[in-house]
Amino acid sequence: MTDHLTLSEFATSESTDSRLGSQPSTNETVTMTADERVATYLIEDQMADLTDAIREAVQNGIDSPGSSRVLVSISPERSLILDDGAGVDLKSTEGRRNLSVLGAGSKQRADDETIGEWGIGKGAIIAKGAVRIWSHDTALCFDYRDRRDSGTWADINGRDGQLVDAEHYLEGMLVEIDHYEDEVPDPDSYRWRRYIRDLRKRFAYVQSRTGVSVVINGESVNQGDPLEAVADSPHPSLTRETEDAILALEYTPHEGLDIYSNGLYVTTKREYGVGGSVVSKGNLTLNFARNDIQSGCDRWQRIDNALEQTRDDLYAEVSDDRLTAESREVMIEAMASESSDEQWAHRKLFQLATESRISLEEIQAAPKIGWVGGAEKGADKLVERGYVVLDTSDSATQRLCDLATDEDTSITVPETFDVGEQAESEGVWTGYHRIEDESQLNADQRRYLRFARVLAKELGIERNVYYSEASADAWTDGRTYIVITDSAVTSRQRAVWMHDLYLVVLHEAAHETSSRDRPSHGHHFESKFRSLVEDPGNRSSFAELVQQIVDEGFESVFDKYEVDLQRSEGVSSGQFR
Repeated sequence: MTDHLTLSEFATSESTDSRLGSQPSTNETVTMTADERVATYLIEDQMADLTDAIREAVQNGIDSPGSSRVLVSISPERSLILDDGAGVDLKSTEGRRNLSVLGAGSKQRADDETIGEWGIGKGAIIAKGAVRIWSHDTALCFDYRDRRDSGTWADINGRDGQLVDAEHYLEGMLVEIDHYEDEVPDPDSYRWRRYIRDLRKRFAYVQSRTGVSVVINGESVNQGDPLEAVADSPHPSLTRETEDAILALEYTPHEGLDIYSNGLYVTTKREYGVGGSVVSKGNLTLNFARNDIQSGCDRWQRIDNALEQTRDDLYAEVSDDRLTAESREVMIEAMASESSDEQWAHRKLFQLATESRISLEEIQAAPKIGWVGGAEKGADKLVERGYVVLDTSDSATQRLCDLATDEDTSITVPETFDVGEQAESEGVWTGYHRIEDESQLNADQRRYLRFARVLAKELGIERNVYYSEASADAWTDGRTYIVITDSAVTSRQRAVWMHDLYLVVLHEAAHETSSRDRPSHGHHFESKFRSLVEDPGNRSSFAELVQQIVDEGFESVFDKYEVDLQRSEGVSSGQFR
């Protein structure tokens, strides 16, 4: 009577080692065949880690005629892959050739009945450990790196495999990889959890396409019907089925779009500006490592066209204020093409200096526009007065700026004006002017300024300290003064803002020339700034000042150091321009 062994029976060394190791050899050597250089590449270089080898074995199990289930067991010692398909007759010439000749096999690229393509996966398998490939009553054994010196593997190495008789009949195929220690992580490494996670994702939709279930360490990996993948998404979503694929899109651009070839995970693409999954009906033409789609794949070209239209339909359901920078860049690229120049012209995709959004139609309707790279003196005030000042620190707006000078794009924008000059002419320039009447500062600003003046004295910095409403954190002329602003502090919590001012004052003190406009932050500056911050005397002075304030209060300390506020009759603002 024929015995049909389960995966659990093969998962112990007693069951596999004793049965195979004790059987007489058929005295036939089977060599993994290919050109020497090609064979070395296919075996040693083509795959990144153990998951690639297991993936190949699982794919073979899925492709096996009659297979309905592939069981996988992964542990630090060994990996086992067992399918219930027709198996391979290793006693036949064809059977031995299919498992020993790199590139050989019955799989064809155009064959949508199988998910493998190249017939080279066996090379990845023997690179990761001593291997037994067992089907029916015969096993083929390899020890590519010659790391085993007992049992079946004692007398074999390299690409030469050994056929042995098995005591028990196995209908289907078992692939056992007895791991080489240097090919796998340490037993307690986090990478084992990552391996399981990656393999579960790899075969998530295989059952929906092939009908073959994959079970890894006792748990099914099946994610069900791809059309239901985004059914419970809290984000806007859209599903569509074509002759070539199932598209399940959701508005999660940061996650990217998972691409599955006939149910087998291939790659995640982020250039579409959406999340979700695409599962092709039939194989995509993949690259050698099977982690991307080859150019010229006709099926993917048709899917790509449908995908772009579905994405556009999904974008129509997303409000302008929810559009991420990634999505807005995708939309701008589409608008830059001749066929889509007005597709989203009414959508508010571009960021103004006030951080509000504006559409291409509104931009094109302006007589002139300005560009700023983030906060710039007076830019927000100009926007409030009706000017169009675009903020290129926003990546999508920067892309528009790039396209505006590209002769090959269909996007046109008005002429530009100088934001600084316009702000000054409008009287809204808030550039490098200190506040002359310091009594007009609010309570927090007065405290920041007086503390900074005390701090400068304690640190031995012989520069006057002033206050400004500009957007820069601070600046200096490099000799006589330092100007701080509201931006110098990041929190109203006392411990935080005092340390903020400590760093800002030392930063400006490290500048030996003016830090307005484009300050030099080269190696010399960085070295000096670091030495000031790390100087034990400075750190001690700062700590003592803070403790003094804790013990005595701000006003007592300020009075002791005789720091007070200046009124408008002080230094003219003109010297700070």
